[in-house]
Amino acid sequence: MLATLFQGGLAILAFALAWSLNLNPFDRVEFTGSAVVLGIVGTIPMLILFGFTYRFPIGPFRAIKEFLIEALGPPLSECRWYDLAWVAFLAGFSEELLFRAVLQSWLDPWGLILALLISNAVFGILHAITPTYALLAGLLGIYLGLLFHVADGNLLVLTITHSVYDLLAFFVVRREFRLRVTTDAPSLT
Repeated sequence: MLATLFQGGLAILAFALAWSLNLNPFDRVEFTGSAVVLGIVGTIPMLILFGFTYRFPIGPFRAIKEFLIEALGPPLSECRWYDLAWVAFLAGFSEELLFRAVLQSWLDPWGLILALLISNAVFGILHAITPTYALLAGLLGIYLGLLFHVADGNLLVLTITHSVYDLLAFFVVRREFRLRVTTDAPSLT
């Protein structure tokens, strides 16, 4: 419920900003098979990075992994798969709407590099669980911003990429939390 309120609030903020900046973030949305494929394939580099840093949590990645398991694990473990899918979709849609379709698009006239750097500095700062997590989020945001550019501003591609990534990450974190809970539970025998 809290995630729905927060992510829904981001979507409302994005719509308000788009309206005030006279932008239509949906003007280049195309529901095509190639957009869906690009959205799914776009998750692969993100999942490789997540898998590597999660599987080998050295240095600052250990703090990130522990945060994800301890802070997100309990609420994720209470969710059914469709709850996780809803939160993943809403996060993917609202964050990509705000940071790429509105902020990056608004900054684009000043150049792609500047648009990527500013929009994703904000994206990273708003994901500042740890300094390393903020940096990773900013870098992933740049990747998503480049994907947005390659996809010719098709928000559908990024919504799919971000949502599929979040959903799979939620499943991994939930599984790890549940394994820890069952392993740490006292034996009744």
